[in-house]
Amino acid sequence: MNASINTAAEKQGPSDARQFAVIGLVGGGHLLSHFYVLCLAPLLPAMATDLKVGYAELGLITTAFFFAAAMVQMPVGILVDRFGARRMLFAGMLVISGSITLCGYVDSYVAIVLLFVVAGIGNCVFHPCDFVILSSSVQESRLGRAFAIHSFCGTAGFAIAPLIMAALAGAYGWRSALSIAGMAGLAVTVAILLSQGILRDDTTRKKKPGQLGRTWKALMSRQVIGHFIYFTASSAATGALGAFTVVVMIAHYGASEEIAGAVLTAYLSAAAAGVVIGGILADRTRRHDLVLIATMGSTGLVIAVAATGILGFWLCALALVYAGLAKGIVMPSRDLMVRQDAPDGLLGAVVAFTTIGFTIGNGGAPAVAGWMVDVGSPLAVFWLASALAFVAIGSVLVARRDSR
Repeated sequence: MNASINTAAEKQGPSDARQFAVIGLVGGGHLLSHFYVLCLAPLLPAMATDLKVGYAELGLITTAFFFAAAMVQMPVGILVDRFGARRMLFAGMLVISGSITLCGYVDSYVAIVLLFVVAGIGNCVFHPCDFVILSSSVQESRLGRAFAIHSFCGTAGFAIAPLIMAALAGAYGWRSALSIAGMAGLAVTVAILLSQGILRDDTTRKKKPGQLGRTWKALMSRQVIGHFIYFTASSAATGALGAFTVVVMIAHYGASEEIAGAVLTAYLSAAAAGVVIGGILADRTRRHDLVLIATMGSTGLVIAVAATGILGFWLCALALVYAGLAKGIVMPSRDLMVRQDAPDGLLGAVVAFTTIGFTIGNGGAPAVAGWMVDVGSPLAVFWLASALAFVAIGSVLVARRDSR
């Protein structure tokens, strides 16, 4: 009798409470992964004094973090497909939070760099693992909103890191601030360990010959290459706007630092609001490609108009707010498209591959935009972002050609 009831419950899918618990747990880990990216920012002055190093050396800590993550991103994606997302998420959370915790107990600059290299390795598990777990644990009808919450948590991690780390450093010192932040991650690690039973991972884990060949074939398919280009171009566009909006507002419009900073805050806040809207929209449509084309196309046009310089300050600010809103709206549909196009059993590798494009775009665009400002006009940043938006649209059209 009980067996029949349990079987029927399984066929109906996980309960609402179980789905919300999974979304909350995965979102909490994602928040911390983004939190750790910016956890050093308010600590740098005190670290420079105590460690007796310059800001260039301190900047290399974050560079080492991202370099390590990029180097192992693809192998980790393959391991997720082979051994399961639940185990890899636990391992990654343990590695990154443990490394950050230990940073509070060392006195050597070199030791901190090495610990952040290890933390970067741990950080690369979140995107493949989170995608696989959410796809397996959440019903299709609310998956768009689940991905929206996931993205929102990452954005929130960026937003709260400077405030919380500055407060902790002011009260306890920078070393204790890092240890406390790391211990928060260790608490989430324990929660992930205790919640292995509700974190579903439906991919079959049977060892099959030729997995690497199947993975390579999937990554070289038109759809996945299109997603890689989309992630690279779209993240480069938004990365350029995020890094140089303040510069453009000051250099071209003569705005004060406070006003220019407020415009950037409005851009980022609009992106957070857009994620919520995008999650609802993603659950109500199957044409996620049209969502991407409409949002990126309109963004490209609006930013191109701003690049001409014909807009006044407040109209330009409004254009940037719209660009931020569109950036958020597109995220859930973008994630669902990747999920749809990943072959069975290879979602981890596909997500890892597209995440490399995301890293390249975010890492490379600020340097290119800065060079364009140096040799030309601040408005060149807007031209760059607009052009990249249309490159992203082209990649969507190419990727969809096989499936229409």
